[in-house]
Amino acid sequence: MKFFHFFLLFLFISFNAQSNEQNNIRFIDLDYIFNNSDVGKKISKNAISSKKKIDEKSTKLEKNLEKQKNNILKKKNILEAKEFEKLVISHQKNVQEYQLDKGKSLKDLSTKNLEVTKNFMKKVDNILLQYAGDNNIDIILNKKNLIVSNSTFDISKDILEIVNKKIKKID
Repeated sequence: MKFFHFFLLFLFISFNAQSNEQNNIRFIDLDYIFNNSDVGKKISKNAISSKKKIDEKSTKLEKNLEKQKNNILKKKNILEAKEFEKLVISHQKNVQEYQLDKGKSLKDLSTKNLEVTKNFMKKVDNILLQYAGDNNIDIILNKKNLIVSNSTFDISKDILEIVNKKIKKID
């Protein structure tokens, strides 16, 4: 029984000693960093413009395919059944190719944007590690995972300044 009391006393003292340690905790809004940094803005702008180009190209092709479809339908009563069927099958192949090309273009764009964003965030992580070491910070949390915190613990603006100084180009 004495061993049990001694064990409880030991646990109580060790937990109490650990709770007296001061952990330096800060938080950061990574969305704010991405949306307001120079390189983050460029990444977003490039993604939007690339998507817009794909959409414009797709709209042009869709209009062209619609015209082809209407021309084929106009010729329905003029052409023989086999000739009409060949035109319909050819048009369907064109539509399928268009859909595949558009899907591939969007997938490639998404992959490229994901890779660029990932590379940017790796650089931000390295900056955060350096900042934490320089300022004796034990833990940096992401703001979107917090419920309530004192705004004095927010280091987003400090990190944004460093990111704008150290990261100049998109990789």
